[in-house]
Amino acid sequence: MLFSIEQLEAFVAAVEHGSFSAAARYLGKAQSRVSTSVANLEIDLGVTLFDRSGKFPVLTSEGERMLSTVRAVLYQCRVVTDTADQIIEKPQVLLRLAVEELVSSEVIGGVLAEFSKEFDYIQVEVLWAAIGDVKELVLKDRVDVGIAMPASGLPDEECSWEQLGSEKFWPMVGSVHPLARLTSVTADDLWEHTQLVASSKDGVREADSGLFSEKTWLCEDSQLMIDLARRGVGWAWLAESQTLRLRQREEMVSLPLTFLQEGYSNSFYLLWKKDYPLRPAEKWLAARLQNVLT
Repeated sequence: MLFSIEQLEAFVAAVEHGSFSAAARYLGKAQSRVSTSVANLEIDLGVTLFDRSGKFPVLTSEGERMLSTVRAVLYQCRVVTDTADQIIEKPQVLLRLAVEELVSSEVIGGVLAEFSKEFDYIQVEVLWAAIGDVKELVLKDRVDVGIAMPASGLPDEECSWEQLGSEKFWPMVGSVHPLARLTSVTADDLWEHTQLVASSKDGVREADSGLFSEKTWLCEDSQLMIDLARRGVGWAWLAESQTLRLRQREEMVSLPLTFLQEGYSNSFYLLWKKDYPLRPAEKWLAARLQNVLT
């Protein structure tokens, strides 16, 4: 049984991108080369990975069983390469980073600007991800490291986590909202108005989302949620750093809750696959974010 890493990469890319043509664009190869690689892999394994009877290839049950194993093999190949690079002190040339979109873009932008000067030889790819999606991107080896708030408890058997700092969240509304006119806001007041809640495409809500309203709107994009709150659609728990300018312009206000004098803090973490060796650039990034977010 002889198969190549190229064949395994073609298989995973076809799954993740939905077609051989999309996989070819992602890999920077000809479509014929990708489809041939997958076909040869099926011959080498003696397993039909895709049903090709429709417009797009669909994973067979056998293909689904093979997918996690192939991903694990590719990940271990990456670990071997990274370890060898460290042994021979070969410089890192690419950093792939996923950032949960609740993290302030100004904070990330400032740190990455410093990173560009400290590591001017490293190319950076940044993916802005919804709640719950960062871990998936890490586990699929789409990125090297991620920055996120854990949706469930730690420790985690699949990823390593290092706390970077925390962000303060406050109950906020647009200045045009009826709640903005109240000098004190009770839980009953909140119950009567729509609450905007950050959520992933799979319905995973932010940790400690603090539901106090009967009616909720779930938003995958925190910037959309902020804009909806600004327009008076509802109230929301929003990050202090993401709403600073709107509050300075008095377009948004923090609600004076009678039952909670302070907002709540959520911790952000750097996460990466178990056994993935963090490289100097990633360690620098973690240390700098800890300084900024603490």
